[in-house]
Amino acid sequence: MMNGYVKAISKCAAALSLFHIAATLFVRKSNLLLLAKTQTVTEAGFLALPNPATRPPLDSWEAALCGALFFTLTSGALALCTGIFAPSLHRLGLLSRKRAMGLHVVLCLLFFLLIGVTTKTTPLLIGAAGVYLILLPSGERVTRVRLTSLLIHALIPVLLALCIAGTHVLLPQGLFSGFRDAFLFDNPAGNAVRNFYYTYTLYPAEAFKSPNQKSQLTVHVPGAPDPAITSALRKMGHLPVSTGPWDYTLTRNEGTLSLCTAKVEHTVNTQQFLTDPTPVFREFAQKADAFAPLRTLTWYALFTGFPLLFYLLFHTVITLMAGLFCPLALAARISTVGVAAFAAFCMLLLAVGLSLPEGTQTALDDLSTLSKESTDATGVITRAIDHESALVRYRAALAIPSIRAPRLKHALLLQMSKDRDINVVCQALGAMGKTREPRYLRELEEAVRTRPEWYVQWYGYRAMRRLGWRPNPR
Repeated sequence: MMNGYVKAISKCAAALSLFHIAATLFVRKSNLLLLAKTQTVTEAGFLALPNPATRPPLDSWEAALCGALFFTLTSGALALCTGIFAPSLHRLGLLSRKRAMGLHVVLCLLFFLLIGVTTKTTPLLIGAAGVYLILLPSGERVTRVRLTSLLIHALIPVLLALCIAGTHVLLPQGLFSGFRDAFLFDNPAGNAVRNFYYTYTLYPAEAFKSPNQKSQLTVHVPGAPDPAITSALRKMGHLPVSTGPWDYTLTRNEGTLSLCTAKVEHTVNTQQFLTDPTPVFREFAQKADAFAPLRTLTWYALFTGFPLLFYLLFHTVITLMAGLFCPLALAARISTVGVAAFAAFCMLLLAVGLSLPEGTQTALDDLSTLSKESTDATGVITRAIDHESALVRYRAALAIPSIRAPRLKHALLLQMSKDRDINVVCQALGAMGKTREPRYLRELEEAVRTRPEWYVQWYGYRAMRRLGWRPNPR
């Protein structure tokens, strides 16, 4: 019985590894495209995002391999969980092999549709196909169905979903920021997770954004430059380039303009585009968005496949350890109850909040009660920016715009823009954009041009745009 359990584990590991290889190729291709686009932007004389100092190099296999975890732990995890569904029903004796095979094929086809059947998503489609092929229903059905054990396992996804939904409702700052603030600040493990996330996963995230959500968009306009069209493009922040790669082409016709990609063409009246180009481009971007199904899949997989994958991982480890001392069936029950209870406890802990050191909690409480009318705001923030806790400094950066003294505000923001924690730096740059004061443009441009972290560059670029900056070739 133990041999069969180990064999099933090996098949699941092989399936997920195959998907990760496919995801690595997908991210590798998108990273190289982003790198080529960055070089094109630089050659055209614009401020490139990401800049040449970005680490790790976009052309490295390390960046592709680590960045692929973004997809493996979401869409890959969901493929694995749906891939073992029909085989499990077959082995439990609830479905014949023929019917299980039919259900398995249906789930595979549905997963393809959720990813989006396009040339750009081909690596992920191949990886998903490999998962379902490795996990084809096989083996003999059991003669006696143990409904009690089946019901216990079936309740786990429901319990996890309820925990996640309840946590999202209870957390005042949202699930993701709440999780980060509760678990990923001021401890070595949490800092390692944050650094890994901001170093590797933001490149693939940029690649499959909607066209109107990308940080920089390049456009090719054939023919002699038209000042009116150039002005409209600058208004949207799009960068006209003469060499590829570019995100889309804008072709001028008699009285009309055509926005084109390889597969989509959107034609509008020239005057309509020149009057207000933003809604025109938004409509075009919706048509040209090849990754909309994949983004939707990734979002829902984050709340389903991701926690289920970790449930399966911990369940397997505990079952194998307990199986050394007791029968495998009993070990599986012990593991199921133990992991489910631990997951519920972690979610409850996240919703309620962790116990922080007294000095840290006091500083956070002081910052949370600040308002623009507060007379002690300057003193509270000044003390907080020198606090040893990165979480306190992060919250202080968010509160700095409430300081009324311009010189002090400027000095504090400059100090925090050089903080040793990347999240603190990002919020300091974001706060510069909220001031609506152009005096910060020089510092922001310097950060975008020289900082090696993509997340910092992204915050700085958005702050510059918020202050009215427009990209101009040098």
